[in-house]
Amino acid sequence: MNLAGRMNYLFGFTLVAAFILTGCNKTDEHQEVSENVKHVYEKSASASESKAVGDVADGKAIAERCAKCHGIDGVFAHMGAPFIAGMAQDYMVSAMLAYADGSRKNEQMKLIVIDLKQDPEKIANVTAYYSSLNIPWKGANVGKEQGSKFSLNKIEITAGSVIATGCNQCHGGKPKGTGYEITPVLSAMTPEYFSTALKSYFNGKRDHAVMKIFSTSIKENEINQLAAYYAVQPPIRISLPGKGDPKAGENEAGECAGCHSIDGNALNPNFPSLAGQPAEYLIKAMKDYREGRRNDPLMSGVMRNVKDESIENLAAYYANKRLESPLHRSKMDYSNFDPVSEGAKIAGSCGGCHGKYGNSVKRGIPSLTGQNVKYLVSATRDYRDGVRKSGVMKQMVGSLSDTDIEKVAFYYATQSPIASKKLLKVDLLAGEKISSGCTSCHGVGGASTTPGTPSLAGQDADYLAAATRDYAQGVRSNETMSGPAKGLATNDIVNVAGYFASLKAVKPDTDFPLPPEFSIAKKCSHCHGENGRSTIPGIPSLAGQSEAYLLLAIKEYHQGTRKQHTMNVISDGLSLVEMKAIAAYYARQ
Repeated sequence: MNLAGRMNYLFGFTLVAAFILTGCNKTDEHQEVSENVKHVYEKSASASESKAVGDVADGKAIAERCAKCHGIDGVFAHMGAPFIAGMAQDYMVSAMLAYADGSRKNEQMKLIVIDLKQDPEKIANVTAYYSSLNIPWKGANVGKEQGSKFSLNKIEITAGSVIATGCNQCHGGKPKGTGYEITPVLSAMTPEYFSTALKSYFNGKRDHAVMKIFSTSIKENEINQLAAYYAVQPPIRISLPGKGDPKAGENEAGECAGCHSIDGNALNPNFPSLAGQPAEYLIKAMKDYREGRRNDPLMSGVMRNVKDESIENLAAYYANKRLESPLHRSKMDYSNFDPVSEGAKIAGSCGGCHGKYGNSVKRGIPSLTGQNVKYLVSATRDYRDGVRKSGVMKQMVGSLSDTDIEKVAFYYATQSPIASKKLLKVDLLAGEKISSGCTSCHGVGGASTTPGTPSLAGQDADYLAAATRDYAQGVRSNETMSGPAKGLATNDIVNVAGYFASLKAVKPDTDFPLPPEFSIAKKCSHCHGENGRSTIPGIPSLAGQSEAYLLLAIKEYHQGTRKQHTMNVISDGLSLVEMKAIAAYYARQ
């Protein structure tokens, strides 16, 4: 591009960027501006052999403020940030503008981009710099240093086990876990994070009088041996969920997912997994960062304005999650993708109550067949997280991860409902009349067409009656159910429950999880290219991208917190199992 052409481009870019960054919030206006940005880039691309437009040298200087998360080389992926080295400039610009107008949610990115409105030309320069880099992405190796100093051989592990006898007085041995509510679980902790955390107590970054004592007695090589020992220990499950609200915590956990992942199992070994840690320990750690007793600029900034209630909710959310072993996860065979079979194995402990293949033969116990996957997942998670109260169910599902629960739900969705042979002493005609008030949610004939609403047809009558009474009495909390349930007399509840139980259950239509290569070929490759190597302007390449970032991005599109119509529609049909498999697949390209 000649000098005149470049000046015209930069002038046009400045106007477009300035217009966007002044706070345009209306959808049609945002779409118009996006089209202007697209038009400017198409025009600049046709006038130049290189699509990157801007001052690369100036862009490198600007990139210093991006380096904390993306690295000056564009392949750092800190805080769950994406790799951006060599990324198409038009895509980077559109992404930055999306953070500015709120269609993507990230407060740090929003502040940085809005700051650049003082000189919008800088957006062109910094994106030109990063797009000019030719550094390969290796998403499957995020945070893993070449020639790692941590050896996991038998000699190191054995030596670490001897040293660990002194640690286990507080942190607990393998069978019993932690002995104190404010003491973290060390089993399955990555050596990278373990080493950093232990040294932070020794060098004063974390203030803890007891831990400080060990600074003179544990040598560098012994820290590595301890790290190796704990890294190979299998995850242990403890039950210290705290008093917070896990559901509320889940809604607030988006800011944490970049580093700690959406389920608290960090994909980057330099960050701690929060899943399964005691809630009181997590509360103390977060407050220590907020109030300066732990010295870490990143965490201190994140926690600065977080209130006690939110901290308790976050702690409860993560404490209820199942800790996974990073070592086991790294050895998983993603080519052997069979979540339904895995769900069948996990469901082995469910049959004692819910019947063979999920068809209950016990009074008061619901059948699991005939239900939508989304409803089964939601109900099981509610039992696990204490939203629904049942000591037995809490014990049975308390150790299941979100993906475990989803696999079980898919397994039961494959099973055919079997009609109950119980004799029902109820007034079916009266029950049918009452049922007309239920069909708007639960479907005609008790077969729900709404994924999150249960089907009632063929369900155990005693269970349905008990559930209805629980809604009426407030034992179960649901605004939609509580009103109608309160309006039913005792006989009405018995009759309508009996009526639905007499109907034939219907096997729901289910989109079962596809192996990642099929999901990708069906849903992703058309835009992102074969194996994630995009050739379409404005569409990012995914091959080798950070797994943590990919998983977070797909989840945000799925939840609607990241706005892009095509991605919102495509991701809406994805299960969590598929999201994880797709992220892992692309990261390994």
